[in-house]
Amino acid sequence: MRKKIFFWGFFGFFAFIFQFISPQNSQAVTNESEISISEGTSTLSSEDLKGIFNRLYEQGVQLGEEDGYNEKRYQSLRDNQFSNHTSEETEGLMLGYTIGYENGKRKKQEETLTVDANEKSSGEQEGYKQGLEDYKNATVAYSPPQTPAKSKKWNEGFSIGYTKAIDIMNLSVKAKRDGQLLGKEQETLNIPVLYNADEITRKAYEEGFRNGQQEQMKKEKKRFEQEGYKQGYALKDLSVSTDLSSELAASYEKGYIEGNKQRHKDVEQEGFNAAFTYTTYHSPSAYRTNTRLIESYKEGFQSNKVANQLRKDAYEEGWKLGNTMNIPPKLKYNKSAIQMYEKYYVLGQKKQKQTVTEILMGILIVVGVVGMYMTFTRRKAKETHVSHDDHEGVALHEKLS
Repeated sequence: MRKKIFFWGFFGFFAFIFQFISPQNSQAVTNESEISISEGTSTLSSEDLKGIFNRLYEQGVQLGEEDGYNEKRYQSLRDNQFSNHTSEETEGLMLGYTIGYENGKRKKQEETLTVDANEKSSGEQEGYKQGLEDYKNATVAYSPPQTPAKSKKWNEGFSIGYTKAIDIMNLSVKAKRDGQLLGKEQETLNIPVLYNADEITRKAYEEGFRNGQQEQMKKEKKRFEQEGYKQGYALKDLSVSTDLSSELAASYEKGYIEGNKQRHKDVEQEGFNAAFTYTTYHSPSAYRTNTRLIESYKEGFQSNKVANQLRKDAYEEGWKLGNTMNIPPKLKYNKSAIQMYEKYYVLGQKKQKQTVTEILMGILIVVGVVGMYMTFTRRKAKETHVSHDDHEGVALHEKLS
């Protein structure tokens, strides 16, 4: 009984002073205990007492670590562990237990922190991945989804990762836009720190920069192509500035060639249209100083194989009674062809009216002649009848006489 009271008294004492004792100074405590034991015991040598103390100390550490890890204080201590030991020996056991308990407790906490950190990290990775996927599919959730089957730390990490992904994607949109603006203004890529910290925003900025450069180059190529087109259409000599890049120079030359071709094509069309106005070819004064344009104009005029037939068709359509203008579909948008068609259609109508008038006049003349003839014939017959009657009357009168 006295040993139990002595044990719990010593235990309370060491529990109090343990706050000031760390694993680093445990050896100093052991040394002090050795001195205490040496002074209070004369039956054992100092080496024996030291060995007993260290053994009990190590035993106490082992028991304390187990209880500390399981967070169950004094569970491994039993009364018989103290019954065969002196107070000095019990002191070593309890000192080891107290230190071991704190070590076990700290180990459990560290393991728990590690597990929680791993769970949180795993959840954050999954959340980040899901956030990117939802952003691409335009299915972003107002609140990050939770998974009941997972731990609290995992879900906490998932929310952090999901939110981070959405923030990164929003920032990447801005990064791409800013990169595009820079690409339009300069040729050297210089990524701001804000976008260079993450791979997604960095790549978005680089993509925007490339797009900006391509857009600017496309705009410049179009401008130089238009300038070349104007020079080619005006039939001026090709002259490319040596300051231009190979791409811009190629665009200028392309425009020049297209402009030159279009000019000859337009002149050829003029000649084609002239065939609707003139029945015989004549060279326009505007092109007489340029033999190439004269050739294009003449080729267009001679290529018109429909003008003569169209004149004939228009005239015949105009001459026919009740017909309306029927311009071929291919020529409905050709102003020269339409004017020619209308001209000959009107001529046909005039001829038709003239012909009808002449026919009507002929009919009237015939009718008049026939009428006059019939009238004359009737009058002649009447006169003959009257004369015959007169002769018969004279003959009768003479007979009666």
